[in-house]
Amino acid sequence: SPSLRRIDLSFSEGLMRTPDFTGMPNLEYLNKYWCYNLEEVHHSLGCCSKLIQLDLSNCASLERFPCVNVESLEYLSLEYCSSLEKFPKIHGRMKPEIQIRMQGSGIRELPSSITQYQTHITELYLRCMNNLVALPSSICRLKSLVVLDVSECSKLESLPEEIGNLDNLEELHAIDTLISRPPSSILRLNKLKILKFGGFKNRVHFEFPPVAEGLRSLEYLDLSYCNLIDGGLPEDIGSLSSLKKLNLRGNYFEHLPRSIAQLGALRILDLRYCKGLTQLPELPPELKTIHADYWRKDSICNSLFQNISSASDSLSLRVFTSVDPYYDSIRRIPSWFLHQGMDRSVSLNLPENWYMPDKFLGFAVCYSGRLVDTTTQLIPVCDDGMSWMTRKLALSNHSACDTSKWHTVNCVHFLLVALAVLWDTSNKANGKTPNDYGLIRLSFSGEVKMYGLRLLYKEEAEVEALSQMRENNNEPTEHS
Repeated sequence: SPSLRRIDLSFSEGLMRTPDFTGMPNLEYLNKYWCYNLEEVHHSLGCCSKLIQLDLSNCASLERFPCVNVESLEYLSLEYCSSLEKFPKIHGRMKPEIQIRMQGSGIRELPSSITQYQTHITELYLRCMNNLVALPSSICRLKSLVVLDVSECSKLESLPEEIGNLDNLEELHAIDTLISRPPSSILRLNKLKILKFGGFKNRVHFEFPPVAEGLRSLEYLDLSYCNLIDGGLPEDIGSLSSLKKLNLRGNYFEHLPRSIAQLGALRILDLRYCKGLTQLPELPPELKTIHADYWRKDSICNSLFQNISSASDSLSLRVFTSVDPYYDSIRRIPSWFLHQGMDRSVSLNLPENWYMPDKFLGFAVCYSGRLVDTTTQLIPVCDDGMSWMTRKLALSNHSACDTSKWHTVNCVHFLLVALAVLWDTSNKANGKTPNDYGLIRLSFSGEVKMYGLRLLYKEEAEVEALSQMRENNNEPTEHS
């Protein structure tokens, strides 16, 4: 009918071909989404110059779509038309405001009309286009583009060399592609805030180019499952001055670049499933949360606290929070902490001559749950009038575990109580030394579920003799 303006045949499972549109010159809306068995769109659709909306999303069997008239078209969806390998031929001049959605389609090559007529578009979603091998260099003329998503384009091997020309790009998503190294021009994207690669499984070994003080606005870098080995991360990664979150989950490096310590804005570091990691470098000063599952490695725990002790002012208190939503709650206190319990107070008898000048670094503490504060006390060996050393440590402002997002059962917190925090320097004038104190007591306030405690030394060999406390019936005494 010449007066027909709208056709909706959505969810028509028996539809294999569209009708002839020759007698429908005023057609404006054509919806055929989820016509799973639709194989062909009639070529006469190219004559419908008043068509405003065409939705063919999820027509998984569609193979033949010869042409479309875009004179009036404002919306075209070919999403998840997985059998459609060729974009339809364009009739007419494309309107600047048109929305074209192709993610999940089988299209092998982007139409030049997108870059020719759509220079104003701000978002381009090409996710899950499994036949897409390359992006045309002309895509880099889309000067208004803010978001580019090519994630799960499983055959995409590279990004255009000119991608650095996308001056306004703020988000680039390229997870689960075959891109092994982004072009160096990516460093010129100084408005880019989010950059995601990875998800390569075992197909690609990724290398990130030297930062060279580029990417000045980058806040989130996701390189998870990139098969990164030592050298895959640039040594100057510390130049990413705005970086707040770094996701390195599931990689194979043994060491991290030392310049990570220079990431002054970094708040979250994700190192889960990095099975080859043997130690942690010095960590950034504002880092609060480490997503990790490797605390069962003694070398990791030791390197964390060694770095805390070397990087921190002895009088300052620094708390790290580790989050792993899948970590077995029964084992969440690492075994490196020799003294463990499940109470609100712990008293630990200190071995004789436990304090070694220039070697003793402090008391390494680990706890789970939400802790408000802890009171730490050093108690003399003999009751001869010596005063107890008592210090209340407020921890509520240090805990980075957001309980609105993570259950506290999956948060483990680490802190180092340096001797200088407890020690009264007037004792030195009285001829007293830390070895005149034989017991340390920690009293917890809050929702502590488990705790761990260890004496920390510069050289772990020094601890071996002291760690015999367990065997010598010197276990901590717990108080409710």
